[in-house]
Amino acid sequence: MARIGILTCSNCTQDLNCAAMVCLGDMRKRRGFFERYPKDEPLDLVGLINCSGCPTLAAPEKITKRLGAFAVAKIDALHLSYCLTALCPFMGHYEKAIKAAFPDLEIVRGTHLAPDPAEFRQAVKGLLCPVQGRTPDMNDHINRPRSK
Repeated sequence: MARIGILTCSNCTQDLNCAAMVCLGDMRKRRGFFERYPKDEPLDLVGLINCSGCPTLAAPEKITKRLGAFAVAKIDALHLSYCLTALCPFMGHYEKAIKAAFPDLEIVRGTHLAPDPAEFRQAVKGLLCPVQGRTPDMNDHINRPRSK
C-alpha cells in the first residue's frame, strides 16, 4: 500500500474555492499521475494540505513545517497538485526546501492531467476578474463548456 500526501496551491484552494475534486477523483480512479500506483493495491491518502500562499520569504520553512505531519505519518510520496505545478513561480524553491528537510520523500510533480499550463494560467487569470457582479471561482473553470 502506498501512503501519499498532496500539497495544493493556497491561492487556488483559499481564493478560488478549489476543493481538489479533480485531484482526488483521479487519485481514486488511478488516472493522471496516480497511474503509477498498482490498481490492485490500496492507495492511502494520508492528507491534503495547501502551501502557505505567495509571495512570502518564509514560505519554504512554512511548507516544511506543514509537511512535518506527513513525515510522522511516513508517507511514501508527496504529490504536488497540478495547480501548484502550473501556477507557482516559487515551486522550485519549495521543492528544494522539501528535499532538504525530507531527503527520502519522493516528490511527484502532478496529480491529474490537465490542459496546457499556459492555457490553465490564462483561465485562472480570468477567474480573478468579476463576472456578472460576482467573483468566479475554480468551480466555474471546472464546469465551463469545452470545445471539442
